[in-house]
Amino acid sequence: MTKDKKPDWDGCPTRYAAGIVGDKWCFLILRDVLLHGKRTYSEFLKGPEGISTNILANRLARLEAADMLDRQIDPRKASRVCYFPTRKARDVLPALISIMVWSTKYDPATEAPASFAAGYQADPIAAIDWYEAEIDRIDAEILARFDHGQ
Repeated sequence: MTKDKKPDWDGCPTRYAAGIVGDKWCFLILRDVLLHGKRTYSEFLKGPEGISTNILANRLARLEAADMLDRQIDPRKASRVCYFPTRKARDVLPALISIMVWSTKYDPATEAPASFAAGYQADPIAAIDWYEAEIDRIDAEILARFDHGQ
């Protein structure tokens, strides 16, 4: 009798997505990168959820290996690393926001303002475009500091 082989995480769209963003810490790191403009280890560590250092390091490496984050060493300070969202991560933005809007409907203790869900539901394309522009602005600001040694 042979033991059944576990399926690969690719092939099934749900399994593939769960393999990347199904972990709560990966999901929260993507939220922080895509919506809150966080880019450094210390910024992620300061989050209110209280992620431990070993879990944070593991999840950042996992997201980098999945081509969700681009890791760049700060040329001004070699011990500082910035994590930039890749196109693949940015393409998760509509799903991430949709799940957040769903959560505002069912979480009685939601911390999101009512305008968040209403704004997205009224014009989801404009909302995504706004977040995309913010990601571009933050990344450009950080990369300019890299280039100018500030």
